[in-house]
Amino acid sequence: MKIIGLTGSVGSGKTTVAHILEKEFGAKVLIADEIGHFFMQPNREGYQKILMEFGEDILEDTKDRENRKIDRKKLAEKVFKDISQLEALNHIIHPLVKEYLANIIAEERKKGECSYLFIESALLIEAGYEKICDELWYITAKEEIRRKRLKASRNYSDEKITSILKNQLSDEIFRKKCKKVLENNGDIAEILQQIKFLLEI
Repeated sequence: MKIIGLTGSVGSGKTTVAHILEKEFGAKVLIADEIGHFFMQPNREGYQKILMEFGEDILEDTKDRENRKIDRKKLAEKVFKDISQLEALNHIIHPLVKEYLANIIAEERKKGECSYLFIESALLIEAGYEKICDELWYITAKEEIRRKRLKASRNYSDEKITSILKNQLSDEIFRKKCKKVLENNGDIAEILQQIKFLLEI
């Protein structure tokens, strides 16, 4: 079983590619963000650590004081304005995610049912996920396309998009660190063809 990391800048279409790999190629796909959100839930390992670091003003506004969830929009507003706070959040969440991933990989190896397991994460390189991957794929798209996607799917302002992009790795670093590159500027058919080429199908 080959472990492949999928990474790229925000709006490049990493999750879309991940879903195509799962649906069309039968690959096992793990989304690091989704696993991280799991650990942010009340009574999970990351919850209290995040509250201690960022305070209770990041919690949802609700009358249920006992089971208040972390409002990820409030948390995102904090961390994307300050790189040191983003690093603090990553320091809490990513060790938990990596441990979870290591357990899943071990289980899948025992099963021996799939040829490829993909791990999708925007911070694959920064958080050291390459240590558990056999190779990295860089999913990229032109900046104007990424901006258009983020406005349409997340309703982000130009200012917010610029702020997020500023805190991410450069195209040069992504290309240097990743073995293969998938250009996601077109339609699904183009992505499928590129994936077949990258998987040597």
